Parts: sequence; structure tokens; C-alpha cells
Amino acid sequence: MRPKDEAVTRRAQTTLEHGGTVPFFDRERESRRIEEALKSGESMMISGPADIGKTALMLTVMRSLPRELAGRCIYIGGFRDLQDLLRNLLKSLQQADSSGLRQQLKAERVSSGAFDQWLKMLPSSRLKGVLYRSVQTGDYRIILDHVPPLTHATAKIIKKLFWMRNTPVILLMRNGQKSRSTQFADFFYWSDRQCLTLGPLPETSACDLLEACIEKHSLSRFDLEEFREEVLLRSGCVPGAIVKMCALAADPRYQYGSRIKTKLVHIDYLMCGSSLHPSSGRKSR
Repeated sequence: MRPKDEAVTRRAQTTLEHGGTVPFFDRERESRRIEEALKSGESMMISGPADIGKTALMLTVMRSLPRELAGRCIYIGGFRDLQDLLRNLLKSLQQADSSGLRQQLKAERVSSGAFDQWLKMLPSSRLKGVLYRSVQTGDYRIILDHVPPLTHATAKIIKKLFWMRNTPVILLMRNGQKSRSTQFADFFYWSDRQCLTLGPLPETSACDLLEACIEKHSLSRFDLEEFREEVLLRSGCVPGAIVKMCALAADPRYQYGSRIKTKLVHIDYLMCGSSLHPSSGRKSR
């Protein structure tokens, strides 16, 4: 990457990281389906292209759940490899006060202060055993977001969790990742009911989202006729693209007099926008 490109990327990333919370539109049918799966303990796979709103949809549904059920939803927002997944799951189970995990820690005389170091010392085989015993008593739901291409070892964990430990697993995967993991994912999530694919928003909902973002970022003082048309066209009505392009447009460096440099906003979004969540400032998968 050229130095100029690197500067542009850093500029866009900084702007997107401070985008703040964003509104949520449409997806009523999909929200109901995910809520049903969480309440009834079904496993499912949610797929779609980057920025289509998989994470926003899942977190919105989880926030609407009864407190007791929400406390049994173990959300993992990304992992690097098998050991990272296992350790993150066990850390989340400790935070959820899993009785199964608590009993194991008591038996091994592991204090809460020594828990992280204890996890680091365990090999994958031990981590898996601790995980399987921990989920047996809690009626948990495991949500794996920003899932990397499934390896055979990771697929075996998923298989054992919801086929032998009765612990549902919900995967959130990009379309491209799904194709690379077809031999595993399609084997587990084989029925239409277990697969939910997100597409672009209807145009009316995309317009509503755009207007909400314009209001949020105080962009109405600009001449927005071209901006509105270009954002809807270039985003393809993908909600994350609309949100992030508006977050970028709020930065003075993308403004010129009464106009917004929409083409530059779009270019910088394409360079780095899909790697960031404006609502939280976290890098995604």
C-alpha cells in the first residue's frame, strides 16, 4: 500500500471508530426467526455479505430477550483459532456463573484470580473436556460471530456441542466464508429452517436508515441531493455501508463548502469500511 493510501485508510478508520450507536431498521421477520431459535434452543446459521447487518440483528434480538434467557446466551464476537475459541467460551461461561464450570474450578482449587492463567496452561484436549462438562447443566445458547473458515477441529466442537451436549450453536458467517466451509456448515445446518440468509434492505427501509443517519450525524445542513442518490446507489441498500458512509461524511475532511465528497467517502469506505463496526469501534473479522 502506498503511503498516501495508508494515510487515507487511517483517516477513514479513525472516523468510523467514533461513529457512535446507529439505528436499526427492518428485519422483523428475521428477528422473529432468531428469537424463536434462541427461545426453543435451535441451532442455525445466519449468512450474508459483509455489512449486511448480521451482528446488528443478533445483538438487537439478544437485547430484547428476557433477562434470564439473555444470561444464558454466550456470544463470542470472533476468534483466531481453536484454542482461542475454547478459551473465550470458558471465559464467557465463567462470567455467566456456570455451575458446571464453578464445580470444576473448585475441584481443581482454581481461584477467580488465577482463572486466566489456568486457562493458558491447559492444552486443547483439556479445554474441550472442561467446556463439555460446563455446558451440560446450564441450558446455554452459543452464538459464534465473525467466524473464520471452519476447520475440521472447530467443526467437531460444534458437532459435539449441539448433537451430544444439547447446546445449540448459532453461526454468523459471511457468504464467502460459508462457501469455503460448505463441507462442514452444510452438514450441520442442512434444513431450510436452520439457514437464514440476509440480503439488502428494501429501498424504503434503506431510505429511512439513510435519513436517520443523516440526522444522527447532523448532515442536513449540507446540500444532500446528490449525496442521498449516490449513497443509496453505491451501498446497494446494504445497511452497514449506509451507516459507515454517513459516519465518514460527518468528518470535515470529507466536506467541501456545502457539499460532501461522496465519491471520496465511498472510496475510503471500500478501502477500510468493512473491517470496522462504527457502533462499537471494534475491528471485525
